[in-house]
Amino acid sequence: MSAMVASNDVAEFDDNKDMCPICKTDRYLSPDVKFLVNPECYHKICESCVDRIFSLGPAPCPYKNCDKILRKNKFKTQVFDDVGVEKEVDIRKRVFNVFNKTIQDFDGDLDQYNKYLEEIEDIVYKLDNKIDVAETEEKLRTYEELNKQLIMSNLERSRKDLENFEQRQQFEKDMRLKKRLLERQIENEEKMNKEWARREIVNRLANASNADDVIEGVKNTVKLKKSSARRKLEEINRVLQNNPYRDIMGPNAKNRKEDTTPFTPFNGDRDMEKRYTVDQESYDDPFIKELEKRKEYIASGFRTDFVYERMLTEAFMGLGCIVAEEV
Repeated sequence: MSAMVASNDVAEFDDNKDMCPICKTDRYLSPDVKFLVNPECYHKICESCVDRIFSLGPAPCPYKNCDKILRKNKFKTQVFDDVGVEKEVDIRKRVFNVFNKTIQDFDGDLDQYNKYLEEIEDIVYKLDNKIDVAETEEKLRTYEELNKQLIMSNLERSRKDLENFEQRQQFEKDMRLKKRLLERQIENEEKMNKEWARREIVNRLANASNADDVIEGVKNTVKLKKSSARRKLEEINRVLQNNPYRDIMGPNAKNRKEDTTPFTPFNGDRDMEKRYTVDQESYDDPFIKELEKRKEYIASGFRTDFVYERMLTEAFMGLGCIVAEEV
């Protein structure tokens, strides 16, 4: 029943989503109209009506059958087109600000951390779908009071992690910009050197008997003209390779092994040696045999051995997989 009510709420949100229910202004006639929502009920109202109705203080929501008292300072710009998504995102932000433990708070115990995440999802689901709201709100408030110090500590840690991430992003952005400018400068210098070498070879050949010696001498001279821009570019490449912000991107960043292999939960898809052997050229598979006779498949390069190999690979993939070790 609760899920049905939540669905009806979302349907109500979507009705006349481009029209203000009070002044009837819509985006078709007024493309610049700006709609706001209030987290109390998430009913959409245009900005001018919000200023007119709620400037003097709290007032009831103008939507029919909505008994919520709204305040102007609570209205915000809607980010997502779907108001149901907007509501869930706001609930998640609120819950995650309280339930903000990380796996480090569980001493790396993945099972306990997963149970903690499941509890968070239960709270979000109940608040989003209006199931046992009073009981869930009390649970949220009690947890916040009992773990106030830990919550503040984790919020501060998250803030520092975000600052470090932004510093790293800005650092890499500046280095990439300098790199592009230097590469452009080096490209121009190389063009100038080639033009100089062409003219120098012509001038030297006028007074020289051995053309090969002249060309070799000019080439050696060009090689010695290693510009300061090229040296700076080499230095930037070294800095990017040894990123000074790499060690501050997380509590275990220093001990984390460098691994460029993307994570996959399927054990076996990166194995060099296969766990099976195809012991015969064909199998008794009526479906595959039928495809072998169809011209459109034959023309596209259809091969039964590829089909059997893929089927066996997928069958063996995941055997002996331990996700914790894969991570």
